[in-house]
Amino acid sequence: KTGRGGESMAGQSTWRKLLTMGTAACLFLTGCGAFDAGSSSGEENLTVLTIGTADSGGTMYAVGSAIAQAITDGESSIKINLGASTGSAMNVRGLAGGEIDLGLVSGDVAYAAYHCQDVFAQPVEGLRAVAAIYISSSNWLALESQGVEYVHDLMGKRIGVGPQESTTELSARTAVKVLGLDQNGTQLINCGLGDGARMVGQGGLDAIHGFSGAPVGGLMGLAKEKPCTLLKYTQEELDGILEENQLYRSVVIPAGTYAGQEEDVTTFGVKCLLCVDESMEDLLVYRLTQEIWAATDRLSEEHPAMQEMRNREFVCQDLPIPLHPGAREFYEDQRVLQ
Repeated sequence: KTGRGGESMAGQSTWRKLLTMGTAACLFLTGCGAFDAGSSSGEENLTVLTIGTADSGGTMYAVGSAIAQAITDGESSIKINLGASTGSAMNVRGLAGGEIDLGLVSGDVAYAAYHCQDVFAQPVEGLRAVAAIYISSSNWLALESQGVEYVHDLMGKRIGVGPQESTTELSARTAVKVLGLDQNGTQLINCGLGDGARMVGQGGLDAIHGFSGAPVGGLMGLAKEKPCTLLKYTQEELDGILEENQLYRSVVIPAGTYAGQEEDVTTFGVKCLLCVDESMEDLLVYRLTQEIWAATDRLSEEHPAMQEMRNREFVCQDLPIPLHPGAREFYEDQRVLQ
């Protein structure tokens, strides 16, 4: 596991392997040529960028794919490749190291990176936001046959908490700490959201946590296959979690989000941001922001989590890290920022 001292050699190796797989996937899906990030091809003035997402069983991957396609379709001189990743923390390091050009980063991880907290031993001062894309929320799912209703009912059980150092794991551990779940033999198991959901369905895990835009793809698939319960927090537990991390907010997962979910479930969440490094040219960031802004209706239709983007203030206000100057200039031109 990567410690507070920074990314390990194993982590660097993982980056190389994942980026290779992600580029290959993009070439198959989009027909892009084999370009390095930010390079030009034989097509005049073509700029090729790579966006870091996360596990294909979560929302980040679907959202990143939709954003990449929307920008590619809307701006003929920009092509976006998908880069495979374990999630927010890896995307932050990828942006800082130049392995990716854009990355989806949960707001709590962005704040921690910028302010040198949690798993970040050094501040990532160059991290900048382009836009808030959706709200990552805490989703706990268990088979109905487990007979559990609340997250605290998972005491002593085997629970999947997402990939190592992912925002899913970090938020799960916050909840576990506040609820006192780290007792009586409770096992916290790192796993991808898709793999974790399959393990729940096969009996290898008792529950799976996803901190992502609802519905989480892997969890939604599980709920369609087998009767499941979306677990709840008590109000006291939620208050404790919100007090533990000031960036979290109370959010509601509406009834019907998952198959068999008959009532609204109140949980906690945080904005998920599209980020870049401060070194990216202002004009390029302005153009990227403009394309995302223009594609808001299309994006909100592609995944329910992105419906928040219809609220223009949501996209660019109340963010945990600074906006990139190119993005700020665009929002000022649109008169949604003063």
